[in-house]
Formats: sequence, C-alpha cells, structure tokens
Amino acid sequence: MPKALMVAAISLAAAAMFSSCSGEDTRNPGVTEAPGRAAAAEPAEAAAPAAEAKQAEDRLFWKPPEGWVGDVMPFNDNGQIHLFYLQDWRDGAPGFHPWHLASTANLTDYSYAGESIPFGEEHEQDLALGTGSVIKAGDTYHAYYTGHNWKFPQEGKPKEAVMHAVSKDLKTWTKAEEDTFYAPAGYEKDDFRDPYVLFNEEQGEYWMLVSARKEGTGGVIAVLASKDLSKWEVREPLSVEASSSFFMLECPDVFRMNGKWVLVFSEFSDKKATHYRVSDTLNGPWEKLDKDVFDGRAFYAGKTGSLGERRFLFGWVPTRQLEKDYMKWDWAGNMVAHEMTLGKDGRLGVKVPDEVDRLLSKKAELGAARQLGSVTGNGDETVLDGEAGVGGIIFGQMPQMAKITGTVRFDKKVSYSGLVAGVGEEPEKAYGIQIEPAKDRIRYDVANGETLPSIEPDVQVPIDFEPGVDYKFTIVIENDVAVFYIGDSALTTRIYKMPEQAWGWYSRGGKTTLSKLELFVPAP
Repeated sequence: MPKALMVAAISLAAAAMFSSCSGEDTRNPGVTEAPGRAAAAEPAEAAAPAAEAKQAEDRLFWKPPEGWVGDVMPFNDNGQIHLFYLQDWRDGAPGFHPWHLASTANLTDYSYAGESIPFGEEHEQDLALGTGSVIKAGDTYHAYYTGHNWKFPQEGKPKEAVMHAVSKDLKTWTKAEEDTFYAPAGYEKDDFRDPYVLFNEEQGEYWMLVSARKEGTGGVIAVLASKDLSKWEVREPLSVEASSSFFMLECPDVFRMNGKWVLVFSEFSDKKATHYRVSDTLNGPWEKLDKDVFDGRAFYAGKTGSLGERRFLFGWVPTRQLEKDYMKWDWAGNMVAHEMTLGKDGRLGVKVPDEVDRLLSKKAELGAARQLGSVTGNGDETVLDGEAGVGGIIFGQMPQMAKITGTVRFDKKVSYSGLVAGVGEEPEKAYGIQIEPAKDRIRYDVANGETLPSIEPDVQVPIDFEPGVDYKFTIVIENDVAVFYIGDSALTTRIYKMPEQAWGWYSRGGKTTLSKLELFVPAP
C-alpha cells in the first residue's frame, strides 16, 4: 500500500489503542486457474449501536456450510435463480469440483440443495467437473459441463471435453455419456471448456459457446450448433474485439439488454477480470466500449442470472492461504452478486442489489471518532486535510454485516483517499481500499507502504475521476468480505483483519471532503 496509507494506518491504530481501544488450485479444471499465476436508506427508527445489531452468517456473500464456492452457473426458473456452482472441498482427492446447487428469489436468503452432478472415477473423462450451463427444453433440463481429467494428457488423451446430463426436476441428473465430444480439428485439445447453451431464434437452432484456443492463435469463443441438443456441428467462432490478447476467454455468457446482445467472459491471466462486449447480432462483431470491466481480480468468473427484468452478475471472491491478508489468493471462496445497470451511453455497470440495500436499512452509530492530522467540519461534512501528510478519521468497531454510504470529493492535490480497515491490531500492516485520482482507478493492497508505489495494485478497477466532483459510494461488508461501489463500478476484496476492528477514512497529499457518511446494519 502507499506509504501514506501505511503512515495513516499506523497512526490511526495507535490512536485507537490509546483511546482504549490466493495461490491457485493447480488441479483446477482450467475454468479459472491462472497460468503460473445509491443514496443512503432512511432509518426505520432511531440509530442503534452497531454491536446490538442482529447478525447472520454468509447471508450476503453466500457459501455452503462446508467448502467453498467456485464458478457460478445461474439458471432462471419459476421465479428463482438456481445457482449451480463448482464445489471446492480442498481435500486433496484426485476428483474434485462436483456441481452443487443453491437457489434464491431475493439474493439475501438462499436454500442449499447440496450435490447435483458428481465427478467421475479416475479412468473417466469427468474426474473433475468444470463450468457449464443449464437450459430447459420441453419438460427436460439439460446441463452441459466441462469434463476434465488432469491425468489424461499423460495417456495421450485430451484433458478436456464437453459433457451432457439431463434431469426432470433439477435435482436428479443422469449423465448422457454418449453425447461427450472433444475439441474439433484446428482447436487445442486440452483447452476446450465452459459450454454455454442458448436458443438462437434467428437461426432456429441451439448454439453452444465454448472457451477454446485456435491452434497457433490466442483465445477464441468457439460456436457449435444443434437441433436436438445432442449432436453438434461446428460453426465459425465469434469475432470478439481484442480476443487475441487473451490466452483464454473463459466462462462465456450471452444475454439481451437494451436491444443489444451482451457477451460476458473472463480473462484467463493473473489480472482475472470479467469483461463484456456488445453487438447488434449474435454473429457479431462484438464491440469493446471504453470501459469493459465491472470489478477487479478478486471477483472472478462472472456469469449472469435474472429476476424478472433485472439482471445480476454472480462471481466469487477468493480466500487467501492460511487466512492471512498478506498471503496469496486461493481458488474459490464466497459468492458475490452485483445488480447490473445500464448507463445513458449504453455502457454496462453494477450496483448494490436492491434487496441487499433494503436489508441493510437500520441506521447505526459510527462510534467514537478519533482524528489524525487536520480534520475540520461537523455534522454532514468533514474535511480531511492531507496537504502536510495525512488527514484521517477513525470510528468504532466494524459490524459483522453493514453498509457504509456517503459522498466523497477531493481536490487535485490528493494522491490517495479511501477506507482503512482492521485498525487497532498489528499496526505494522494496514489494509485499505483507495481512490487514486491521478491514475483514474480504485485499488486494494496489503503490501508494505515502502514498496507499493512501485508495484501493480493487488486489486484495481479503472474509473474516471475529476477533482471537485461529488462521488456517491456504498461499501457492503459481511464478515471479512467487502465490496466498494462507486460510480457504476465495484471493487470486491477480502480483509481478514476487518471484522470487529476499528475502521476509518484518510486523505494524503490534498483535501478530501466526506459528506453524509452513514452506517447501516440489518433491519429487524
């Protein structure tokens, strides 16, 4: 993190005490492993102390009782979003990532059905399962998934294949092994995964989009067509702008919004961003807009589902090794859902889901404030003056589940301004989500302040910032997961030091003005 944040965090931590205070799964079927590596809600009643708020475990950022959530595959049916996902047991067994299922109608209450499609035996193609999709035809549900056997290349067999299973009730699935097929001629045989199936009304046939690699080129999205959902014919791959710059375009997802087709895919690299493109037709060409990402690397494999006309983007936030903020990211973690938005310019964005916003509607006290450096103002507006170093303010204990809202404005001298969390423990390390106006981005880091300015951010999201402009923001917290929403973008991360520790806001280099800063917890 920047030296400024390090100094701020140490000082804030000291003030708090004086006031009495992802490594990757290398066996992953390739679906997501990297190579090498709104305004505040009005309170329903008088403010209550945050500590008295009724809390819930993993309600906003869901995970199963045991294990972790990998790639999510939403399917809409009967007023619910059924969220099939790759279950990550982390048990070291040869087989891994069976499909499990959780369902929701409101994004704050989930029912968990457990295993849907198991992985196979060591001699079978689906020793591990990868990402896919579900579609309904008549009275039958069809699941298409990646069959991945990490041992097969040693035997001269393809590592990956597209496989098929059917069900009448979304609960009991029968594998149609006879429908298994592999990468067609001209495609890399070991990189052929993440099938997404839809009905192409213009062509009168089903289309399957597959993450693939053409021999000798970069990543592509292969297209196959079928009349019966069993036998598939190869079509020309989609023409996606800048696709050659990606090793793989993983987890493709297609839907219509505002009269346009939207293609969502995830970048297979250490950046791990979820991108999108738009087109007038399914055939393309697919256009890249000036800003084509929703979130940073700690939100991966985003795929969409809908409730009525509203569409949501589901991904996962990884854990870290040994549950330490300074360790590498793991593969899989908690599910995160953003509600998708459409700007006047046709650009897509994300915001806090309405249901989450309503749930977190009981105003709570910020807690006793402590100041660092020059802090002026009262009531609705506070100015943090960091011209001589760092200006900051800290509050009480961060609730287990909370929403922080406000407006931030900064002058042109500000280098960094943002949230600091985990104040009061291990003051030699600070953890913050920073606005970096000069570089038009928000970032999250846990690196030492002396080295941070010379390295790439651990997590970053591009956003255009202007000095003197008010920017509304919302931060949603549950346990050690935080999502920072500003403009039409989000930055998702995990901060193990955050729960039940002091938190604050700081400014370095110039003046930051915070307005209408409020804290909300779940309504009774």
